[in-house]
Amino acid sequence: MNSDSPSAGRLQQRAAEIEAAVRRTALRFGEVPVIETLAVRLLVFLGREVSALFEQALRPHGLNETDFRTLMSLFCQPEGVANPSQLCASVGQSPANMTRVADALCQRGMITRVASEYDRRHMILRITASGEALALALLPQMAARTRALFDPMPVATRQQLLDRLRDLLTQLDYSAPADGPAEHLGAR
Repeated sequence: MNSDSPSAGRLQQRAAEIEAAVRRTALRFGEVPVIETLAVRLLVFLGREVSALFEQALRPHGLNETDFRTLMSLFCQPEGVANPSQLCASVGQSPANMTRVADALCQRGMITRVASEYDRRHMILRITASGEALALALLPQMAARTRALFDPMPVATRQQLLDRLRDLLTQLDYSAPADGPAEHLGAR
């Protein structure tokens, strides 16, 4: 389907606008790597749209995507326990935002926060039975939404996409400065 056609979806139209803007920039500044710039812009755009899709499903449960990822990070940990810095890395949040998320989940009874028995200066977050029940209740719905995004794509193509994204991640890891964006999120 042509993204300029009237039957093109909202996201396809927005992607076409992004592409047109990148191509106009390349006309004014010939050194713009069009394909690579488009890939980066579409990855960011896609990430935001997928996040919004998941938020739509989570909103009736009083969660946003960050809350859900935090809950799932604890859900998959041995004994449902992690410290906030571990969660910062796995959820991709700053320490300040992780504190806000943990506060909200604590207030709702989804997690508990206690001082570490080994070092009272460190906090330990633990998923509660209520948090685990919510995670288990939401997993089928979230898995179905994720599956639906990829259903039209053959499995081999999905695997190729995953492989290329891993390649890009590796390249970014080697080219990013040591104090790059991942550092402030606790991902060491």
